[in-house]
Amino acid sequence: MSDSLLKPKTLDDLQTRLHWVLRVTAACCFIGHGAWGVITKEGWLPFFRSQGIPDDIAWKLMPIIGAFDIIMAILLLVKPRRFIIVWMIVWAIWTAILRPISGTPGMWEFWERAGNYLPPFMLLLMGGTFAMRWKDWFSEYTEPKLSEDNIGVLHFICRLTIGLLLIGHGGFGAFVEKDMLITHFASIGLPADVAFIKAVGWFEIILGVLIFILPIVPILWFVFAWKVITEFLYVTEGGLLNIFEFIERWGDYGTPIALILIIHYQTSQQYKATAEVPAGQTA
Repeated sequence: MSDSLLKPKTLDDLQTRLHWVLRVTAACCFIGHGAWGVITKEGWLPFFRSQGIPDDIAWKLMPIIGAFDIIMAILLLVKPRRFIIVWMIVWAIWTAILRPISGTPGMWEFWERAGNYLPPFMLLLMGGTFAMRWKDWFSEYTEPKLSEDNIGVLHFICRLTIGLLLIGHGGFGAFVEKDMLITHFASIGLPADVAFIKAVGWFEIILGVLIFILPIVPILWFVFAWKVITEFLYVTEGGLLNIFEFIERWGDYGTPIALILIIHYQTSQQYKATAEVPAGQTA
C-alpha cells in the first residue's frame, strides 16, 4: 500500500479516502456474513433457537438472510443510500447482541463485533446523520462532505471501535478460554494451551486499552498486522471455505486504516499551522 495514499494533505483527500475505506469495510462485513448464510452454518442455530425459531425453519431462513446481506453490501458499493447504512447498523448490532442472548458467556463477543456495527455508523455520520426529509433516506447521496468539526468525532469512534474489538476478542482468551482459539494457534504450529491463550487474551485487552488512550501510527500498524494474521487463522485451521470468516471481520482491518488516515491528516494540518506562524510569534 502506497504511503502517499495514507497521508491525505487536504480535507477533500481525507474525505474521499476515508469514505471508501469505511464503505468497503461495511460491505465486506456483510458479504462475509451473508456468504455463511447462503452456505448455511450450524453455528447459527443457537441464535434462531433463542428467538423460538425451530431448526428446520432456521436452515431455510439462512440462505434468505445471507442473500439479503450480500445484496445490501453490493448496493452500498454501487448505489449507497442512507437507509442501507441504517439497516447495516441495526442488523449488525442485533446479530452481535444475539451472541450473549443465545448463551455466549459475557458480552465479549458483542464488544468484539464493534468492527461490524461502528464502521457503518461512521459512514452514516459522514453522509449526514439526520435527513431533513424522509425521502432523503432513500435517495442516492453523493460522496459525504467532511467538516473539520466531525473529524474529531470520527477519530474518537475509530479508537473506540479498535479498543472494543481487541478487548472483546481478548476477553475470550483471558476469561472464557475458548477452545477454538487453541486450535487456531495450533494450526500454525504454536504450542497453544490454556495458559498461552490466556496470555494472548490479556495482551489483546492491554493493546485495546492502549489504542484507546494512545492511538499512534506505529501501534495502529501493529494492530492492523496482528488482526490480519490472527483472523486468517480461521483459514489455516478450517480450510479455504473459512475465508468468509476472514472477510466478515474486515472492520478489524479497515478501522485501523481509517484512523491512520485521520491521524496523518491531523498531523499535516498541525504542521501547516505551525509553518504559517510568522517568526517571533507563537501558534
